[in-house]
Amino acid sequence: MKLSKIDVAEAQIRAAVRMFFEGQHPVPIFTLANAARKIVASIGEQTEVRTVQSDLAEQRGVPVKKLVQPLSRISNFFKHADRDADAYLEFDEDDLEVVLQLACHDFGRVTGGMPIEAQIYEVWVTAIAFPSISKAPLRKQALLRKAIKYFPGIRLADRAGRKRIGLKVLNQAMTDPGLEMRFKREVELARQGASRRD
Repeated sequence: MKLSKIDVAEAQIRAAVRMFFEGQHPVPIFTLANAARKIVASIGEQTEVRTVQSDLAEQRGVPVKKLVQPLSRISNFFKHADRDADAYLEFDEDDLEVVLQLACHDFGRVTGGMPIEAQIYEVWVTAIAFPSISKAPLRKQALLRKAIKYFPGIRLADRAGRKRIGLKVLNQAMTDPGLEMRFKREVELARQGASRRD
């Protein structure tokens, strides 16, 4: 099996989104999503494609490394025990939703398309982004209304219920070939000007 970095990030995102909507344990979901986030962010940097995390860092006036530091701290806790074998971590599932959103959205920016799982997650996040439509910026209100229509009952559901609704919509979407997007699998490095399949 020959895999590009894009192939790897796609597989990680597909698995992470499905596991998320299925309500599986957050540790492997976060680990997969963060690995995909790191891959697409690195490719974005090397190909001079602006990622969401670089946009957010610029808006906040901080380096990207500082912006993603909380995510890196969680990721390191999940992967290493050399210095803190007896440590505990207070894990907030909001961090999982953020890392998954960054991975999905930046995958789209870097490749020009998304797997169905990422598309559904993006719309799902939009549907729950604001407590009320009137509190959303005017330019986003129409998009928010449209997103909510895809997920009946999502606004009244608790977190577990929202995930069940997301899973139902995801399973329906997987049967629609019209949602399959084409996206670039080759990475064209801006600095070298050459095409490379990592």
